[in-house]
Amino acid sequence: MNLLTRKLVAKELYVYRWLLAGATAAGYAGLMSAAAGEIGFNIGFIVWLTAVIALGVMLALFGVAQERKERSLLFMLSLPLSPGDYVRAKLLGLLASFLLPWALLSAGALALILLMPGVADGLLPFAVLLCVFLLMNFALVLCGALHITSEAGMGGLIILTNMSVSLFMMGIGRIPEIGRHMPAATPVWNATFWLLLAAEAALTTLALSLPLFTAARRRDFL
Repeated sequence: MNLLTRKLVAKELYVYRWLLAGATAAGYAGLMSAAAGEIGFNIGFIVWLTAVIALGVMLALFGVAQERKERSLLFMLSLPLSPGDYVRAKLLGLLASFLLPWALLSAGALALILLMPGVADGLLPFAVLLCVFLLMNFALVLCGALHITSEAGMGGLIILTNMSVSLFMMGIGRIPEIGRHMPAATPVWNATFWLLLAAEAALTTLALSLPLFTAARRRDFL
């Protein structure tokens, strides 16, 4: 990674610093509410989940779609960068911007399950799969933003990915090898868990890699 690419990555972190801080604060506020009891847990979980999902959507929209719409990428023509180099820098910058709050909020959610006496530790595998799914969800939205130029197309992608979170939570709990261990006092890390985790990791890697291959064939910036 050359100096210019590092500066572009740092630019993304700087530009969206308040968004990252706000999403992290909102997510931790949700986790604190979740520790207050059963009702608080349900409300806090929704706040935490919304903070993570909304952060990913806003980074993709403001970081790519809005810049494309406002034609603010024209200044890149004056830099010694190819379109592919810029797409790689944009991808890395937005990914780093999401990973920092995501890692903090995921760690907080897992810690809450371990420390809260009224929550079964058997939920840990489900929580890990959900956290990685949210990372995959962001990767898909970011990949779409780097390829889709129409607002309708991006809107449809965001709706589908948001719906997929609810479907994932409903579906994963109905898998016998996962669901029957969720109320247990200790987590069960069985083969089904590792298979699902590997599938999420593979799809995340694919979504993040696709723009790097298509970027090499671009003739213009985004």
